[in-house]
This record gives sequence, C-alpha cells and structure tokens, in this order.
Amino acid sequence: MANTIYIHKTIKRKDAVRVNSIQDIPEFLQGTITVEGESLKLVCVEGTETAPLGSVIGYEKSAQTETGWNTWVIGQPEKLLDEIDGVFYTKVVVLQARAVDDEFPEFLKGAQISHNDDGSWTIKTDWGESTGFPGKAYWVRYGTKEDGSPDANILTKSEKSYLDYIVCDEDGNDIGTLAEIDPA
Repeated sequence: MANTIYIHKTIKRKDAVRVNSIQDIPEFLQGTITVEGESLKLVCVEGTETAPLGSVIGYEKSAQTETGWNTWVIGQPEKLLDEIDGVFYTKVVVLQARAVDDEFPEFLKGAQISHNDDGSWTIKTDWGESTGFPGKAYWVRYGTKEDGSPDANILTKSEKSYLDYIVCDEDGNDIGTLAEIDPA
C-alpha cells in the first residue's frame, strides 16, 4: 500500500475564470464550458462535470478531450487561490495525497468512492465524478466540507496540472516536485 504524502501547488498565476454568466467564458473555452440554465457544464478529462454559476473554473490544454481543453471546478477557491483584479494566483496550502492503488486512503473515509470493474476508482465530488487508475493518478484531499466529509478529487499524472505540485513535509517545507519524484 502506498503512503500518504504532503503536497502543495506552486505559487503562480492560475489559469482560472469565475463564470457568473456566458459573457465570462473566454472565447477559447466556449464549447468546453457551457451555461445550461443556472448551471455550468464542463468538459474534463475525468468526465463531464457540472457546477453552479459563479464557480471558479480551472483550465488547461489537453489532447484527451474533444475540445482540446480540460476544465474543472476549483472547490473552495477562497482557501486555495488569491483573486486580484479578476486574476487568480495559487496559495500555499498543504494537502494530503496518495497514489491511486488497490485501496483508497484512510484520509478519504466518508467520501463517496467506488471501485470499478476495470480496476479504476471513481470519487463523487460536488460537481461530478472523477476517475483515476492505479499508477496513473493521485488521490488529493483539499480539506473538509461543511458536512464533515472530505473535499477531495483525483489528480491525473498525464495532465499539465500534475507538474504544478510540490512534495513537502507537513509544515510546507519543499522536498521536490511531484513529477520529479514520481514521473508520469
């Protein structure tokens, strides 16, 4: 069984946008982010996600989607990002993580997780479902929701965002990049 590690994102400008209306969707993301009533529908590598209007949406180029973009809801953006004049920057927040393997980690107890027939795992998030395969993804716990359940998702090693994580100790002291320690 893999061990729990600690990670944080590098501090940098975050490719993200707050979408309150269709006018907030950048032209290059139209078709990847769509407005359906009071909700957003997102194309992402791990599956289609939905979110309420006003959500902060992260994005990156991806060859694994039909639109060429991977998008996702950034849960608890006020804890993870600083917003300055509509531009988002990452904060140093120490997170628990563990490589996806044959069991899910104890720190995700209480999350809605299922083990699939193909060996992958799926976690239900507030905005949809994410699926990861052993050796190809990490479980990441971002915090605790108001109901006490884990705020978590799956980080896929093949995506550009994987390069944004630093392995650290519990106090946030850097050890090395996650991609150097565990190459995709």
